[in-house]
Amino acid sequence: MAVRGRNARFAAITAGAALLLAGCGLGGSAQPEADTSGAVTGSITFQTIQLSPTFDDYIHGLIAGFEKAHPGAKVEWTDIPSDAAARKVSADSVTQKLPDVMDLDVATLAPLGRRELVVDMATAANDVKDSYVPSAWNSFAYTGTAIAALPWYLNTPVLISNQSVLKKAGLDGRPAPANYDELIERSRQIAAKAKVAGFQPTESALTSSLLTIGVPLVSEDATQAKVNTPEAQKFVAALAELYQVGGIPQDSVNAKERSEIETFSDAKTAYLEAGGSRLKIIKQNSPAVYGEVAVGKPLGDAAKRTWVVAHGLAVPKKSANPATALAFAKFVTSAENQLALGKQSSVFPSTLASLNDPYFTSGDDKDLTVAARKIAADSLHSDRTIVKSAAVDTEYSKALWAAVQPAIIGKADPAAALADAETKLTKILKDRRQ
Repeated sequence: MAVRGRNARFAAITAGAALLLAGCGLGGSAQPEADTSGAVTGSITFQTIQLSPTFDDYIHGLIAGFEKAHPGAKVEWTDIPSDAAARKVSADSVTQKLPDVMDLDVATLAPLGRRELVVDMATAANDVKDSYVPSAWNSFAYTGTAIAALPWYLNTPVLISNQSVLKKAGLDGRPAPANYDELIERSRQIAAKAKVAGFQPTESALTSSLLTIGVPLVSEDATQAKVNTPEAQKFVAALAELYQVGGIPQDSVNAKERSEIETFSDAKTAYLEAGGSRLKIIKQNSPAVYGEVAVGKPLGDAAKRTWVVAHGLAVPKKSANPATALAFAKFVTSAENQLALGKQSSVFPSTLASLNDPYFTSGDDKDLTVAARKIAADSLHSDRTIVKSAAVDTEYSKALWAAVQPAIIGKADPAAALADAETKLTKILKDRRQ
């Protein structure tokens, strides 16, 4: 279970969420704040996304623990397929039948948060704010609702490298690249000497790369796109240069997008920045490549700009039992319960106390999974991760990639391509508010 994704599960959730929800009615505009101060009693519904059957025992244990602590409370759990999540959230919102507690990713939650249809955790749960990783808490900040969910599980990357390719390029034994400037320079050398690409930019990764190098992506109020910056122009120009010399896989840019994990597993790239859960996929796809793998700190580590993605628990304002719903959301996202989930999955807890557990801080670094887990947990616990605005969703990423592709393959000027992207993206952001 990874978050960027939990492999195909989370990818399917976010892939259509923004497009589905942006065009649907969502039960009207802002609703009055719910009273979450009442007694913790009565029945609530809890909806998760494709956790069953893998985590049935865990979820049932959570519910049993909560009901034991609150004898008057009852929790009914439902689990839905990832490819049905966006449509169901939209339909339930229109009919005002949203579950009392909802497990949602940032993109799927965005329309509810923007329209102030969920409880603002910045007010209702301010007492637990400091227990969470700051970037996890702020992942659910929307214009309209300050914090639309309590953080639950997270993912953040490590830098995975193929040491065999680096040896062919004369780079073996050197420290891993610490930023994109170094990665791009290494990629030129790898292409020239090893005849292999350095890394693969993709539609899904481009926004994370830009965020890491200091491009804001959107304005603070999420009404304007901010992608045509000197940093972005330099980066896209560098990608165009790499494309010409084979430093990035050409078929990954001008053809149907090829998964970067697939490209790396085929030994066609030297570097892959991804969640540690990808190591298992590499091992399954190509044991030979896995035998050459090393892991290191992500590219945004030194600048404290490593990407993080989150799932959280939201409570609709129109919940019939908001006090019990909020209490359950707090219970599920407590340090103890998040640690238990982290130990039986590949996701990371969003609570600082959980990340400080020896499970995430110690172990044999010769085990790649353990090494990756320690690196990622340290990034989260040490506040070296940065929030990507909730406005930067699948629709945004697709439009940006489409605008930038011509520049990467040398058919458009980078500055002109980014200016065009900024105009189109700003229109998307403004259309969402109409």
